[in-house]
Amino acid sequence: MRPSPRLASLALLLAPALAASPSAASAAPDGFVERPRGGYVPSEAVELVDPKGPSYAGPPHILFLNRCTGGETIDPGYDDSTTNHSSILSGQVTFPEFPYGDGSWGVVMENSRELFAPFNIQVTDVDPSPSPHDEVIVCGSAEQAGFAGAGGVAPFACGIIDNPITYVFAETMGNQPEAIAIVIGQEAAHAWGLDHEYKCDDPMTYLQWCGDVAYQQGAYPCGEYSERACSCGGNTQNSYQMILEAFGAGVPDTQSPIATVTSPTDGATYDVGAEFMIAVDVTDDVQVVEVTLYINGQPQGSDSSEPFGPWPALDTPEGTYDIYVEATDFAGNVGTSNTVTIEVGLGGASGGSASAGDSGGSASAGDSGGVDTADGGSDPDGGGGGSGGATADGDDALPPAFGVGNDDALGCACTAQATGDNALPWLGLWIVWASRRRRRT
Repeated sequence: MRPSPRLASLALLLAPALAASPSAASAAPDGFVERPRGGYVPSEAVELVDPKGPSYAGPPHILFLNRCTGGETIDPGYDDSTTNHSSILSGQVTFPEFPYGDGSWGVVMENSRELFAPFNIQVTDVDPSPSPHDEVIVCGSAEQAGFAGAGGVAPFACGIIDNPITYVFAETMGNQPEAIAIVIGQEAAHAWGLDHEYKCDDPMTYLQWCGDVAYQQGAYPCGEYSERACSCGGNTQNSYQMILEAFGAGVPDTQSPIATVTSPTDGATYDVGAEFMIAVDVTDDVQVVEVTLYINGQPQGSDSSEPFGPWPALDTPEGTYDIYVEATDFAGNVGTSNTVTIEVGLGGASGGSASAGDSGGSASAGDSGGVDTADGGSDPDGGGGGSGGATADGDDALPPAFGVGNDDALGCACTAQATGDNALPWLGLWIVWASRRRRRT
């Protein structure tokens, strides 16, 4: 890494929201209004990294689009996406989550992935921390962050910033997911040293209603509403070549994930009411984004956060159960695991309840016994101290594990009851799953 050069201007580059000239952009479509523009702030509180070169074919550069689920707090400081520090905030800011729902967010993700598809860049909305990554905060308002009037903002240092945090203010932009994706493309690229470009169909432009937008292969003038010299030297830039030089070309991902059910073992037998863990091992050459558990051919829930699983089974009734998982990667490739068949209460049971690597007692993940509760302790009836029990929202948390026994006192909205949405009366194997977003410190 190398320090950023000293930049003469520390002012936010935000041009006034003026209309583009008719020769540069088409008229606004019906129902559309001028959207706020993005900008950048020259920053010295960053580290720069060298470009990987256009022929680089290693692991993809990770671009995390953060919809701020449950709120996201960013502190001022040296830019570091892995610790939630930003060099361009003047104080701590807690951003509310993306306000327009899953449908709109899906369009943001689809358009963003299409925009970056030519390059070796992986766009994800699953937090990769503590792994290095770029991060775009896609939530909150410009006023909240101290940049009134801006659609987005980014640190800028005439080079590739290591682990930067950039911003696209969803509340300021309004529910325009296609436009939000374009501003994501602009702000992310500012952190890679790209200037605004006077080219209507490039995401680095200030001009609007330009038809299909993509990073352009060609030397075009820098500028907002007119041509100007580029901030880092010269009079033109080639956005396509700059990003290609930074991260390499996109390589189609055709490799499916490899998934294995590691526990229970095939042919295992259990007493009626047994408690055990369903554990899996999943790998991929790029990134797994979802693992879905199937029992007797029916999906029981999906986990979109590493480490995937384990799933606890409680109060297991008599029957034969075929267990497998399907793992889906970023490109949509699906890998299916081995199928594990277990029998419960059909004779030949090995006796007692089972555990995943424990010495006995109720199911747990590495505890000495007892059943973990949602608050990280242990069921007082579980016969164990539950040392090291994970919290329900911590990095190592297991999904809440409640069956249809006498666990009402534990109190959890996720509890599977015979009349609830998670109940599986036709199957009888009680698996409770809760989606988890990994916390960062």
